[in-house]
Amino acid sequence: MKLKMIVVTFAATASASAFAAGSVNDRVQNNASVVSIRSDANYSQQVLNNQRVTGRALDILNARKSGGISSNAIYIGGKGEIYGSYGNVSGNDNETGGRPNYVPGSLTAGYNYRDNSASNIKMPYNDVILTSTLGNWVTGFADLQVTDAKTSNLTMPNAYFVLGDLSKSPLYIVAGKKVVDFGKFNSPNTFVPTLTRAYFMSYGSQISVGYSRGGINATITLTNGLGETMLNSGASNGNHLNNFVVNTSYSGTSGKVTYYTGLGYINATGFSHTKNVIDSNTGVDKTNKMVSAVDLNGGITSKGFSINGEFLITTEGIKDVNTSSVYNNAEASNYDGTQGAVSDSVGYSAFGFKSVPALINFNSGLTVEAVSLDSSYTVPVLGKDMVSYINYNHVIQSMDNNIHQIEVGARYNVMNTVWVGGSYKYLSGKSDGDLIGKFSTVMLDATAYF
Repeated sequence: MKLKMIVVTFAATASASAFAAGSVNDRVQNNASVVSIRSDANYSQQVLNNQRVTGRALDILNARKSGGISSNAIYIGGKGEIYGSYGNVSGNDNETGGRPNYVPGSLTAGYNYRDNSASNIKMPYNDVILTSTLGNWVTGFADLQVTDAKTSNLTMPNAYFVLGDLSKSPLYIVAGKKVVDFGKFNSPNTFVPTLTRAYFMSYGSQISVGYSRGGINATITLTNGLGETMLNSGASNGNHLNNFVVNTSYSGTSGKVTYYTGLGYINATGFSHTKNVIDSNTGVDKTNKMVSAVDLNGGITSKGFSINGEFLITTEGIKDVNTSSVYNNAEASNYDGTQGAVSDSVGYSAFGFKSVPALINFNSGLTVEAVSLDSSYTVPVLGKDMVSYINYNHVIQSMDNNIHQIEVGARYNVMNTVWVGGSYKYLSGKSDGDLIGKFSTVMLDATAYF
């Protein structure tokens, strides 16, 4: 039985139990807890913000432990986002066979791949989340998302079940579809993801066991082979649960300084050690040889000032990307007749990868390394937080295959869980020794949580 069948059955049973309990308890008042329907915008902000993507299940467990989420309750929340952007591209006219030497993002497509500019107003993400709790140990989480208000494309990027009570035991179990707990991938950016996320963040159906106590957090995760229902994680054999991830971190406080450090290992990424040959009937990589990666991350925060860093490297040389990669999703999204089946398009849309101006393939046979560095400063203005930040990130294989991005911006908490902001982004790089161009984007944005 495939993992996705186990997960669907497990999650459906848990959700049905929680809702059934709610229906009964709403009517039965004697010696029973009433299931209540609630909303908490601060909780919605905690689990839906774009600055963090990993550790969501642990966030939920900590919220339950602190009393932020009550037992036998259903929490309904969500968020809405809108932005206006102006982008300019120059020096990217080195096309081959009618295509540029990169895969464009959704904004870049409006530039015609050559020296050009475009402006857009978009509502990229609109979410409604449902968190149901049954007793002290069972929590279900589901996220319904419209990724494009123009097309009203409705998806469910997150649907998982958590079994655990950190006040009783440091161990917990997670089963469902979500971002895999590998690495950190934190970023102060509001919308456009870092390149480290685009090439290394893993997402999809999974079962994991976690441990959290005394600042020590650790998870072991199993996912489907061959990247089925996965993003950025394709193994060499799809018949077994042979994708796994080990992730650890430690966080603490020293005086007025808080800090964290983490180490992770994933045995199957979106990269391949061999040049892929696509089966014309199934669209599967016939020769994909999975490649693992190591992640090292850390950061400190003191008096509103924060510095974070993350480094990733593949353990073998890279000659191609596989069908689970964000690159392959982007290629399939932009061009008809792209070789290879897309393993998961929901994750590609749900986590903002369409907004990355350009992506390149890595094929020289050398290892691939990635770095993300950011700094932010939070200061009160008129009694509300203002966050200014700068972020630099790159993915490099050689001087001939590399891509880098820098973003500066600020956002302001105008009221409770409503934020407005602005940013400037610059991206450039080389593919097979040729410049892919210079991409500049200015954005104004607003996000509201409810």
